[in-house]
Amino acid sequence: MKAIRVHEYGGPEVLQLEEIEDPVITTSDGVLIGMHASGVNPAEVSRRAGKGMPIQFPAILGIEGAGEVIEIGSDVHSVSVGDRVVVRQPAYTYAELVVAPETNVYKFPPNLSFVEASTISIIYSTAWAALCVKGEAKPGDTVLVQAAASGVGIAAVQLAKHLGMTVIGTSSSEEKLSWAQSLGLDHGINYQSTDFVEEVKQITEGRGVDVIVDGVGGDVLANGVSALARNGRVCVFGGAGSRESTISVTSLFRIGGSIRGCGGAETTPDDFKKILSWFEQGLLHPTVDKVWSLADAVEAHRYQESRQIKGKSALVIRE
Repeated sequence: MKAIRVHEYGGPEVLQLEEIEDPVITTSDGVLIGMHASGVNPAEVSRRAGKGMPIQFPAILGIEGAGEVIEIGSDVHSVSVGDRVVVRQPAYTYAELVVAPETNVYKFPPNLSFVEASTISIIYSTAWAALCVKGEAKPGDTVLVQAAASGVGIAAVQLAKHLGMTVIGTSSSEEKLSWAQSLGLDHGINYQSTDFVEEVKQITEGRGVDVIVDGVGGDVLANGVSALARNGRVCVFGGAGSRESTISVTSLFRIGGSIRGCGGAETTPDDFKKILSWFEQGLLHPTVDKVWSLADAVEAHRYQESRQIKGKSALVIRE
């Protein structure tokens, strides 16, 4: 099969299209999937650059995708040969074939294409974990989503709006904010030209927000504490801006606030099935910005690093 592999850490140029052996099912719960598309994620870019979880070289990248079931193990019952499925991490999805455990494989709605389906599992699992598991957000709450036009950001915007929350979001451009507003954002703040804490206070009439979803880190995380309401929660899932942050403990304990980490693993299979059902009902919408061929993975990573992206991009593996 063809796959994108890395043999060393580095820039996008270390991604190599190679011909390697086909994977085979070795356990009774295994599912062999012919991949049609793979999502492209910041986590993969970080790992490739040596900033994420260590890699055992040579390695195939990719933590989510969509394809068709080719073969199943003897104990697999939730999917059948021929089913169109989403596969969640760990999956090594920059490849024509993937073997994954049944627990990581889900049938997806017929109204989604393979490309669309390949881009939803990571961002929605992470957004759900931040909002509903660690953030404990509920209908009527006010939520601040940092970098609202990012993959997880726009997923959090859509989930929060669907669940009956008021959604405030930040971004670096009016274009991105306008796009996010078309998908449910109530109030957009351009952090390049405005103090987002002051804007939040004005929007909430001095109260602050109940939950902050933050994948930026650094000063954005530190300053965000001042935008919290009493007993508010900051839920951190990444550090795209900086992984270092100096936070005022006083600012936290005065309001009974808390900072909580999440990575998406907190989202259960039942949670994810619920999210997929909302896509089927048209209550949530995929947000695919650009699509590349598997052979153009280098360009896909360069685009991801450019910070121009709105939502997600994907690699098409087979039509």
